[in-house]
Amino acid sequence: MSKKHELKQALAKVSDEIEVMASKSVDDGFQQDVYDALKEKFIEINKQIGRVEEAEKIAANLATPVPGQDRLTPFAPPSAHKLYGTLKNFKDREIEGRTVKAVDQAYTAGMWFKATLMDNAEAKEWCKSRGVPIMKAQGEGVDSAGGFLVPEELMANIIVLREQFGVFRQQCQVVPMGSDTLNWPRRSGGLTAYFSGENTAVTESQAAWDNVNLTAKKAAVLTRMSTEIEQDAVVAIADWLVGEMAYAFASKEDDCGFNGDGTSTYGGMRGLTQLAVDGSHNACKVTASSATWNAMVLKDLTSLIGALPQYAIQNAQWYMSQQAFYTIVATITAGAGGNRLDVLTNAIEKRLLGFPVVIAQKLPIATPGSGKAMFFFGDLTKASMMGERRGVTIKRSDHRYFENDQIGLLGTERFDINTHDMGDNTNAGPVVAMISP
Repeated sequence: MSKKHELKQALAKVSDEIEVMASKSVDDGFQQDVYDALKEKFIEINKQIGRVEEAEKIAANLATPVPGQDRLTPFAPPSAHKLYGTLKNFKDREIEGRTVKAVDQAYTAGMWFKATLMDNAEAKEWCKSRGVPIMKAQGEGVDSAGGFLVPEELMANIIVLREQFGVFRQQCQVVPMGSDTLNWPRRSGGLTAYFSGENTAVTESQAAWDNVNLTAKKAAVLTRMSTEIEQDAVVAIADWLVGEMAYAFASKEDDCGFNGDGTSTYGGMRGLTQLAVDGSHNACKVTASSATWNAMVLKDLTSLIGALPQYAIQNAQWYMSQQAFYTIVATITAGAGGNRLDVLTNAIEKRLLGFPVVIAQKLPIATPGSGKAMFFFGDLTKASMMGERRGVTIKRSDHRYFENDQIGLLGTERFDINTHDMGDNTNAGPVVAMISP
């Protein structure tokens, strides 16, 4: 919900309260001081709406291209952009039916970077001429100075990279959050069939529903860079910024989803490895035959599959670290009969007993201690939900690293993860865990 929409709703509410109070007589409860306070509140909200609309007009003016120019039109031959190496984090993309080259996207992102975060007058004029919006984020805990909402050329590539790096985001159910909190309905029980005798009433049953609650938390990335950025360096700067921020956010999301212990380190989120051993989800656990990975046997893996409920088997996957995969799965696969030299020289396909293996480096990379989760099997889309409140905003500080003649860059995003179904002590949920003995 936009700030202007919230203000207009508040204005309508105050207007109704004024009307109700004005219709009362003194005997009915009319209070002059309350009536006057409501009128003052009405006037103040109207002023706020006016300021927001004025800011929108300014932003719209900055986003208006000079006649005859288009932000999607190639700027110049690739040779016109000075590159210091191959672009790693931008790819050619289809935008509005046209292919926009990676180097043009990077250049646009770099000029936006100089215009907003470096306050460069030439870059501001360039962005205005190309219709690249220079807008600040409003509300949602952002201070009065505001953070700049990143343009499409930058955000699209951050999203792609974040989903490429972030295992948890790829696997769980992701839902947009229209406000700071979201209650998402979840079916927790179904209808029941009963036998009914002749001329007797049929026993009624009802489907049961509950809510999965999501509350957006702000994750932040702070870094520094030189104040001396030349025009021909903007492509490299944009490429670096996209890659670093996307990876940092993806890493934090994975850490929260797999290892969150409910503390402030993880934004209050609880992850799979903690929930599996908290004593409230014992039915999801299968204890391994050995405390060391290289001594585990095929029966350990088939036992874990057998513990998963049937409703979760269709889209089930293994979730383990690369070290666990090659120590356990590769050893068992290579030790199976029928291997030949040409087979053993090829890479091992990341599948096991017909199910894909998802490599998640936030899961244990060495055999954990007794009673700890080693790896998982199941359907994460049925067990966990990620709420995304808003995309990435970026702010700068001239003071944090002043003594080094550097600026601080702060990127933020807002999200929440709720692993809402790991079963209980009687019934396993859609994800089951292998536990170290």
